[in-house]
Amino acid sequence: MVSPLQNAVTAFVVLLLAAPLANADFSFPFPWEYFNPVPGEDYSDLPGYEPNPEPEPVYKFDPKQSEIQQRAADNTLLMPVPTRTQKVKWTSITVAPNAADGFAGSWEIISNNTGVNSMHLAIARHGKAIIIDTVALGNSLLKLPNNNCRRTSNAKNATLDCFAHSAEFDYDTGKIRELKIETDPWCSSGGFAPDGTLINSGGFALGERSVRWLKPCPTCDWSDYPNALFKGRWYGTQVTLPNGKAMVLGARRAFSFELIPQPGQMNSGISAFNFLRETTDDSENNLYPFVHLIPDGNLFIFANDRAVIMNPNTGRIIRELPNLKDGLTSRTYPPSGMSALLPIDLRKTAPGQPIQAEVIVCGGGYKKCFKDEAPNGRFPDALKDCNRISVTNPAASWVKEDMPAPRTMGDLLILPTGDLLMINGAGKGCSGWLFARDPVLTPFIYKPNESIGRRWQALKASSIPRMYHATSAVLPDATIMVAGGNTNQRYDFRDTTMFPTEMRVERLTLPYLNPKTAVNRPVISEGSITGGMRYGQPFTFQFSMPKQPVDQAYVMVTMYAPPYTTHGFSMSQRLLILKIAQYSKGAPTQITVTAPPNANIAPQGYYYLFVVAGGVPSKATWVQVL
Repeated sequence: MVSPLQNAVTAFVVLLLAAPLANADFSFPFPWEYFNPVPGEDYSDLPGYEPNPEPEPVYKFDPKQSEIQQRAADNTLLMPVPTRTQKVKWTSITVAPNAADGFAGSWEIISNNTGVNSMHLAIARHGKAIIIDTVALGNSLLKLPNNNCRRTSNAKNATLDCFAHSAEFDYDTGKIRELKIETDPWCSSGGFAPDGTLINSGGFALGERSVRWLKPCPTCDWSDYPNALFKGRWYGTQVTLPNGKAMVLGARRAFSFELIPQPGQMNSGISAFNFLRETTDDSENNLYPFVHLIPDGNLFIFANDRAVIMNPNTGRIIRELPNLKDGLTSRTYPPSGMSALLPIDLRKTAPGQPIQAEVIVCGGGYKKCFKDEAPNGRFPDALKDCNRISVTNPAASWVKEDMPAPRTMGDLLILPTGDLLMINGAGKGCSGWLFARDPVLTPFIYKPNESIGRRWQALKASSIPRMYHATSAVLPDATIMVAGGNTNQRYDFRDTTMFPTEMRVERLTLPYLNPKTAVNRPVISEGSITGGMRYGQPFTFQFSMPKQPVDQAYVMVTMYAPPYTTHGFSMSQRLLILKIAQYSKGAPTQITVTAPPNANIAPQGYYYLFVVAGGVPSKATWVQVL
């Protein structure tokens, strides 16, 4: 037990250390028990957080902006990135590309400055990327208008924070629009409502019980409801349920789940979920649990080193999956592995037969990394294995294979072709401020339908490290947006910083858009998309081929639910391969697909719709599942 005297001394030290964080959204003294193991509900260490008593450096700004920065020159609220030189050396992990046709992808920088670090990222249906950061790390590089500053607390003497901590980024033009977020979304969760509104839940301090709503429109801004949740949710996971409602599950000291209430309403209670209490430990290695909606309407939940199937209506565990644990390693935050629901192929399911699904869990690290190793300058190798299991077959067990390189803090995105992309992350350490080394610069494509030993393809490496607080997203044009990265306790661009705050945005063009083959890329006729999809009903539209029509045997239609990505997990991400019911080859080609059979397979909402012809995906069109 911690004595009253120890508590008093801790509180005094905390106040001294926290003084430099003048803009932090703290409404209570820091619960500073950073490395003290404590039981059950009393876990209260702050993962990776150490206030830095050094004064903020004075940066010298370079008045010369690049051509890319000029795209946003009309936004006078955007400050340029400070100039710096790299004085601190670091090593990285790269793997030689192995593209069969010689094209291993290409990289370009589409913005030198997003103004706000991309800790959280989601692609909205009005064609913009929504970027969210914490409000607690001081000034960003994007100002709010002087008449629209946020108050840092509810106190009468609260200071004003006139810097944006969320932004709307146009990935086609590079333009940035500042968004005002009131309470702190630090390490929050998110997803989309059926009408395309972005829902952001939880966070830190005054934001831990907040739910924030952002409608998809060119002038919309955040609406913040600070007391909507019953329990504080910091490092929790949000998932979209079959009925279109959103659930937030877990978080620090939150062994429970609750539905997200409608705007203006407040929850009056929670549902206990003791599995989360069972999987916690003195490093809280069960944060940001991996949660996937599976075809029977239940939830696959993976926390720390265990997985279960849970009924979201009752909270009852249907079954526990075979162990994926050795007592030493963990897959969820802060060891921070990756997970995805593999594509659901509706073409393979006969009428009346249950739809099959698999989950994959890759990477992660050692349980003691965050608490004992990284704080003392030791950075153990991340895990190198991937494990997949049928979540619809009670008799299934995990099947293990190795990745080309170890990885923690990576993203695992589902591509329109049904392959997966593994990108970002590090080869050593774990999540936390400067708790990782050896950024993995090479993205990998994972081909789930190939046999073990033939599934991995190494792409061209980036030159920019993307580790803690970096993100990525599949864009409607089938390229990948890669943004963010800040493993520091503030926005830090100093020459002596090993991994400075990263404000650049990259676009990765994948091998399926090889210029040699993409010249015959299918084009969906936007005008032929009328109305939305209705469960189990035919959905007809048209597409054309630039050169010549293609036979049905070479065509696949996929639909993708854009996720909310943060800390290596893409929440509510899923890809469906639709069954083609009719096909009329021509110029244009008319195609009829069968919509997903029910909301367990595709919750209501907006999806990307792709036509993949000869392995080349079209640009997506948005379609609503009603």
